[in-house]
Amino acid sequence: MPLKDGVKKVELYKSVWTRTDKILIFSGLVLLSCAISWEGNMVLSITPNVTSMLGANHISSILYTIVSILQTALLPMYSKLCDRIGRAEAYTLSIVIYSLAFIIMAVANSYATLMIGQIIYAFGSSGTMVLGPILIGDMTSVANRGFFRGLYDGPSLVSYFLAPYVAQVLLDHGQWRWVYGMLPILMAVMGAPLLLGLWHVTLKVDRINKQESQPLLSPPTPGDTGRVHWVDEVDLVGSILLVAALCLTLIPPVLAVSHWGGWQSPTTLGALFAGLITWIALCVWETRYATRPLLPVMSRLIWPENDALRTAKYAILILSIVTMVSAVNWQFFTTFLQVTRRASPQKATYLERGYSIGFILVQMLIGYLMKRFTKRWRVYIFVGVGCLITSVAMMIYARSPDTSDFIVAVSQTLAGVASGIITIPSTVTAQSCVSHDDLAIVTALLSVGGSIAASVGSSMAGAIWNTMLPTEIVENVPGDYDLSRIIADIDYILSLPSEQFDGVVRAYTHVQKTLSMTALLLAGVIVIFALRMRPFGLQDFETPSDFDGSEDNASVPVLTASYDTGNALMSSSIPNRNTNASHDNSASGPDINDKLATA
Repeated sequence: MPLKDGVKKVELYKSVWTRTDKILIFSGLVLLSCAISWEGNMVLSITPNVTSMLGANHISSILYTIVSILQTALLPMYSKLCDRIGRAEAYTLSIVIYSLAFIIMAVANSYATLMIGQIIYAFGSSGTMVLGPILIGDMTSVANRGFFRGLYDGPSLVSYFLAPYVAQVLLDHGQWRWVYGMLPILMAVMGAPLLLGLWHVTLKVDRINKQESQPLLSPPTPGDTGRVHWVDEVDLVGSILLVAALCLTLIPPVLAVSHWGGWQSPTTLGALFAGLITWIALCVWETRYATRPLLPVMSRLIWPENDALRTAKYAILILSIVTMVSAVNWQFFTTFLQVTRRASPQKATYLERGYSIGFILVQMLIGYLMKRFTKRWRVYIFVGVGCLITSVAMMIYARSPDTSDFIVAVSQTLAGVASGIITIPSTVTAQSCVSHDDLAIVTALLSVGGSIAASVGSSMAGAIWNTMLPTEIVENVPGDYDLSRIIADIDYILSLPSEQFDGVVRAYTHVQKTLSMTALLLAGVIVIFALRMRPFGLQDFETPSDFDGSEDNASVPVLTASYDTGNALMSSSIPNRNTNASHDNSASGPDINDKLATA
C-alpha cells in the first residue's frame, strides 16, 4: 500500500532538513511542552474553586471523564490526519482549537459552558498529546527515544512551582478568568518556534516536489477529498460509536446518585443498557463494515499470535493501569487537601504535584541509564512496581488529617518516581517489540489506552465519591446543614462551626482513603502483567538517529511513529536526494521474535 502524503513528507523531511531545522523543531517541542504543563498546573490549581463557584465541585470528575472519552477516539484520528495531510498542518490545527477552547472557558458563567469549553479542549489537546511523541519518533532511534522523551518533558518542571503561585494570585484578586484567558496567548507564543520549524521544512519539501519531473507527492484526486472518503478514512462512524459507548458506560456511575435518582432509576438503567447496545453496534461495525477500522491491530493484540505482540499488549496494559491508579487516587485530592487541611489552592497543588515532579525527573534518568548502560528494561518495571505499591500504601496513612505535609509530599513524590520508572521502559518496549507494520498503531494505542484508563479511573473515583460521601456526611456531621453544599462548595465547608467541620473532615478522609485503597489494588495488577512479558535488549534495535547523524543526512534508518490507517507502515530509511541509496529494511535490526526466542 503506498504511503500517505503526510508520511511521504516525513520521509522527505529527513532528506532536506538541516541540523538547525532539527534543533529548532525539538526546541519548539520543548517550549510547547512547557506551555501545556503551565496550562495543566494553572487549571488544576483553580478547578476546585471554579467548580465550587459554579456549584458543581462534587461532579467535577465528569469533566475529566468526558475529555478522556473524547481523546480515546480523537488520538487515532489525529494520527491518521497527520499521515494524510502532514505534521505541520495537523499541529497548526490542534493549537488553534486548543486556544479557542480556553477563550470559551474564560467567559464561562455556568458549569455547562465550562464543559463545552472542555469538550473543544479535547479536540485540541488530543492533537498536541499524540503529535509530540510522533515527532520524537520521527527524529530519534529506538535506543535514544526514552531519553529524548524524558528531555521533552523535563523543562516543564518550572511550571510546577510557578504556575500555582500565579494562579493563586489571580484567584485572590478575583481574576480567575485570566487563568484561562492568558493561555491562548501563551500557546501562540510558545508554539510559534515549533510551527516555524515544521512549516519551514514543509515548504522546502513542497518546493522540491514542484521541481521534480515526476512529483513525489501526488496531487489530491476528487476521490481523496470527497466527504465519503474522509468519513471512511477517519472511521467517523466508529469514532462516534466509541465515544457514545464510553459516555453511556462511564458517565452514569458519576451522576447516578447525585443527579439521576440512584442506581435503580430509569435514567441510570436506560443509559447503561443503551451503552451495552452501543458496544455491540461498535463491534459489529468495526469487524464487518468499517473500511478502515479505528484500531485495526486491536484484535491481534487481544489474541496475540507471538511473544512480540503479547509483550506489546502487556506493556500497554501496564501503562493503562498506572494511569488508572493516578486517576482514581488523585481525582479529588486537591479538594480533599483544601477541605481537611484548609490548604490554599497553591499549597494543595504543590502537595499534589510532588507526583509530577518525581515522574519527570526520573524519566530523564531512566532514559539515560537504558541508553547508556543497561540496555535492559524489564528490571526497571519490577523496581517501579515495587515503589508504586509502597507509595500508594503510604498514602493510605498520609490521608489522615493529622499527618504532616512532609509525609504527604514524600508519598506523592515516591509514587511519581515509581510511575516514571515504569513508563519509560514500558513505552520503549511497546514500540520496539513489534514489526514495522504494527509499530505506528501500537504507538497510538499507548495514548488511547491511557485515555480509556483515565476515563475509567475518573468514573470510578466519581462513583465512589458521590456514593459514599453523602452517607459519610450524614453519619459524621451533627446539627443542621445543607448537604448539597457540603459536597459541592469548599467555601461553605470552611465556614462551618468547628464541630461540624471536624465531622466533614472525618467524612472526606474516609472516602479519600477508600480511593487510595482502590488504587492499591489496581497497582497490584501490574505485577501480573509484568510477569507475562518476555525480556530482550535494546541493543537489538539500535539504529542511528537524526540527532546522532551528520549534517549531510546520508541514508539514516529511522523508525517513525506515523499511523497509516488499515495498514500501518513504518518507513525503514530515506536516502539523501543526492545519492542513489535504496531502501533497506534489514537496516532496522533483527526480527524481534528471534530475539525473544533466545532470551
